[in-house]
Amino acid sequence: MAKTLAVVVGVAVLFGAGEAAAGPALVRAFDPTQGELPESITTDWAGNLYMSMGPVVKKLKPNGQFTTLAAPPVPAGTFMLGLKFGRDGWLYAGSGAFAPEPSAAFVWRIHPLTGQTTQYAALDPLGFPNDLAFDDRGDLYVTDPFLGLIWKIDDDGDADVWLADPSLEGDPVTPFLPFHSFGADGIAFDRWKRNLYVGNLDYGTIVRIPIDCHGEPGEPEVWVDDYAKLAGADGIAFAADGDLYVAVNGQDRLVRVDGDGDVHVLAQGGLLDAPSSVVFGQTLLTKNKLYVTSFAINRWLGVVPGTPKPALLSLSVPDWGLALP
Repeated sequence: MAKTLAVVVGVAVLFGAGEAAAGPALVRAFDPTQGELPESITTDWAGNLYMSMGPVVKKLKPNGQFTTLAAPPVPAGTFMLGLKFGRDGWLYAGSGAFAPEPSAAFVWRIHPLTGQTTQYAALDPLGFPNDLAFDDRGDLYVTDPFLGLIWKIDDDGDADVWLADPSLEGDPVTPFLPFHSFGADGIAFDRWKRNLYVGNLDYGTIVRIPIDCHGEPGEPEVWVDDYAKLAGADGIAFAADGDLYVAVNGQDRLVRVDGDGDVHVLAQGGLLDAPSSVVFGQTLLTKNKLYVTSFAINRWLGVVPGTPKPALLSLSVPDWGLALP
């Protein structure tokens, strides 16, 4: 098999030439026997953290209070996935499952205080709505790693395929994660929102998609191609200086991609257990703090040996993150 699932134990800390930083710190450990497997994470200006866990969305307040915010009416076996705030102040969440029937492919709209939940959009049941990103018009872009495309949803909840391209497709023959192929996964705009960046999990690439003044996609290009370091790439987030931080789910790894497209391993192994999502804090004291979810899905499924260690981690980095949404 040309591609294998590699999990290397150890820690590498490389911010740049000769520049080192400590590995991620534990913020909170979770209980996998209770289904506490944090897939996606986002935050707000007040410092609350929101995490998708199985079929629910959880909220962690700065005082440590941890509650279930929302439990959308999804079928058994559904994962709540990407989380992002819209300009309207509501939290948006993707959901998907490995079985197409009954459909779990939706985007949900959740009130961050009351947990009031409504269906925002229904997508192709064969897909897996994964990560989300909003543009300045309020349109929502959703990656679908099963179908190898990006959806665009307007503020009325109407969804269309925005871009389908071979660079967004997974590898059905030799997927990096043996339980399913995954193409387009993590998604983020750059600082000026002139380009949309998407990670391809199976191929270890970062695809850059220019966007014209009408919100239409230009020709996608593979900006970074580094299978050894990026295969298994999941959630992504930009710092204000243009560095891109990537949670490499399949290799228990956190990396930084600089403006030249060079990949630097920041940390590996240790507390990192299938890291799946990253977000910068949005308060004055947390703008240079990167929060990371250890999804622990590979050990939970038995794909990787060992006890799953789902957790919320944090890492201080040199620059502030971009403002959300």
